[in-house]
Amino acid sequence: MSAGAAVLIAEDDYNFRDTVADALVEDGQSVVCARNGAEALVALSRLPRPALVLLDLHMPVMDGLTFMNELRKRPDAADFEVIVMSAVVDPERFGKLPGVVRAMKKPFDIGEIQALVSEFADRRHRRLPGRQDGTRQ
Repeated sequence: MSAGAAVLIAEDDYNFRDTVADALVEDGQSVVCARNGAEALVALSRLPRPALVLLDLHMPVMDGLTFMNELRKRPDAADFEVIVMSAVVDPERFGKLPGVVRAMKKPFDIGEIQALVSEFADRRHRRLPGRQDGTRQ
């Protein structure tokens, strides 16, 4: 089993957000939720690094693309990987944005997102300071 990942879910649909969050918490991940991009920017400071952002594109207040633009301006932008989630996502287009590791079209199988977060957790564990060989200290 992998060490838990730090995950930010930026999603305005509370049913979808809560379903994903519940599944990830059950898997041992540390989850913070935001209802829009503006809340997500504030929430970044509460996450251990590196962290994974599950980002909806169409949200009120601040959409996912504006969030991505703001994230890229941060000096710690490299500490975050982003998975874009949207009903209208074009994986070819959004999968090539800086920092985006995957673009997923909704609806998708919750098991798919759990597997991606688990893979991130494994990579995160190897990136933690003092763990050059990927073993726990």
